[in-house]
Amino acid sequence: MAFKTGNKPLPGYPMQLGDKIQQVFDHTGPSSYTQFASPTTGGDVIQAADIGVGGFDAMEPVVDTTGQIIAYPVITLGGYGNAVPKVFIAYWSLVTATVGGQAQTLGTQVVASTDLHTFSFRFKAVCV
Repeated sequence: MAFKTGNKPLPGYPMQLGDKIQQVFDHTGPSSYTQFASPTTGGDVIQAADIGVGGFDAMEPVVDTTGQIIAYPVITLGGYGNAVPKVFIAYWSLVTATVGGQAQTLGTQVVASTDLHTFSFRFKAVCV
């Protein structure tokens, strides 16, 4: 199944949660993944502005629609009561198999250069 590239909010979102905004959106992975190593190296970056919000307070990890990959949001520069303008996504394999054109190993970060553009992830975020 082919997914539209980018971030696509679900109908009915964003939704107000008191003074915050809850956003649920589908996100497709990158066509060539760069492994996450630090806030300045790698990962798949989602900008708050890309989904129509000012910043991220929290985002939940999520498994893709095939059950082969888990996406872990890394909220860098957070932790002091502040929203952040972007989130780095680190992808980890849930299988030992060829996924996205690369040999993956269960429980390890997805191999560099893996094509994830055919994988869709439904994220739930609390935003400002």
